[in-house]
Amino acid sequence: MRGLLVVVCLLLAATDAQAGWRYAEWGMTDRQIMAASNGAATRHYENNRARWGEYPSVKARAHEMGQDFEVWFFTDPHDGLYAIRLVPTGIYWCIDIRESAMARWGYQVRFADGDPYWDDPRSGNRASVIGFRGCTVKLEPLPE
Repeated sequence: MRGLLVVVCLLLAATDAQAGWRYAEWGMTDRQIMAASNGAATRHYENNRARWGEYPSVKARAHEMGQDFEVWFFTDPHDGLYAIRLVPTGIYWCIDIRESAMARWGYQVRFADGDPYWDDPRSGNRASVIGFRGCTVKLEPLPE
């Protein structure tokens, strides 16, 4: 029984450490994201108070859910990485991105301000598809 408890605790700890997306974890600095990406992520804007939440400080490219995306990493100097947006590139249909999101995170969809979202305890993320600049997939830490 004690062994089972240890295994469960290790699994929970591993899940928390991997919260984020691919190589980026919530709370990382710009430099940590770029280093963890092995060159895939590059500086976009210098992180400062005037630009918090307005522009991503780091960008990358990725292929996710059958679609090419530009990946925007939003950080602040105090708390590090707090949001990621997957912005589709090329030709796409919003309905296809929403369908891919439902296939990935499930058909039990919740809505906030008309946009679908999913809470994924396995990854420690909240994922949503928002209408800003097309159909952008937004990832952020699960609310506590």
